Amino acid sequence: MALPTIKKVLVTTDLSEEAIKAYPYARAIAQSLGASIIVLTCIDTSIQLGIGGSLEMPVMYVPETIAAIKEKTINELRDHLKANFPDEGPEFLVREAAMPVHHIITDVIKESGADLVVIASHGRSGLRRTLMGSVAEQVLRSSEKPVLVVPAKE
Repeated sequence: MALPTIKKVLVTTDLSEEAIKAYPYARAIAQSLGASIIVLTCIDTSIQLGIGGSLEMPVMYVPETIAAIKEKTINELRDHLKANFPDEGPEFLVREAAMPVHHIITDVIKESGADLVVIASHGRSGLRRTLMGSVAEQVLRSSEKPVLVVPAKE
């Protein structure tokens, strides 16, 4: 049986401390296999709960606000990558969509030709997990490629 070829490693991030825990794994795998790294972050453009928003009165982002959020996210991501991937200079993608984040991630897995996905799990449980779901679990269930889930808790 032939060994799988891994040329592209997709690592997802929401720029949180939990997400950073997945980076050493993505870097180690990519370096040991001579693979490239693609870093993905997502902007959810569906109805959001903003400051002063509530379940009864959600705040809806207008296109100008989404553009500003995307620009801010790109700038934050560039700084984030310089700090966390100083030698790799990985390709990065910022996607926006009014759909669950796991759908965006699985679409990018197919579009990018990624051979492996590395994603951190925030380790939510109970009501927080019920309300927010587990993106890592949903990606793991729906991805056609192998997924390495790195736990947030050590």
